[in-house]
Amino acid sequence: PRDRWTMTSRRRPLLAFLGLAPFALAGLSACASPSPNYYRIETVAGGQIRGGPPSVEVRSISIPGYLDRQGIVKQANDFKLDIHENDIWAEPLSDMLEATLVQNLTSRLPGTMVIGAGGSIGANANLLVETNVLRFDPDPDGQMVLQVQVGIRDSASMRLLGTRSITKRGPSRQPVVANIVAGMSTLWGQA
Repeated sequence: PRDRWTMTSRRRPLLAFLGLAPFALAGLSACASPSPNYYRIETVAGGQIRGGPPSVEVRSISIPGYLDRQGIVKQANDFKLDIHENDIWAEPLSDMLEATLVQNLTSRLPGTMVIGAGGSIGANANLLVETNVLRFDPDPDGQMVLQVQVGIRDSASMRLLGTRSITKRGPSRQPVVANIVAGMSTLWGQA
């Protein structure tokens, strides 16, 4: 009889837990975060320029560490950044900017083969495009700010042919993330 009581008393907590398990699981699923929204930078149409070099290679694009994250920066003011934690880039931002720059240059330089350094095609390009993004986020006034440095090199001699600093501004139409990304796409295409 004593063994029977011990077995029954041991089973009671287990049976009680199993009876409550569906409710516990339902409560946990209600606390789960929503599925993330993925975004990408789009290409922007621009005017064509004839007489470009036969080939151009877009080198990997450097971005500041604060932009090298999944979440999209929604606003930067003073010394604080606000990040959209559930609205994220579909791939690393630097890779996306490189791919979009290749697409933008391909549409604007007919007759020029434009390739990205991160792709699987290796070619000896005539010119190398090097890009440093210094800033690419909304400011406190609601303006999207892009600050970028671009260098062009002769690939045979590696001689720097020229550099240019570019600053572009445009409305970010906060807080809708799709509008922020659309504004970023426009500025990137203009630059």
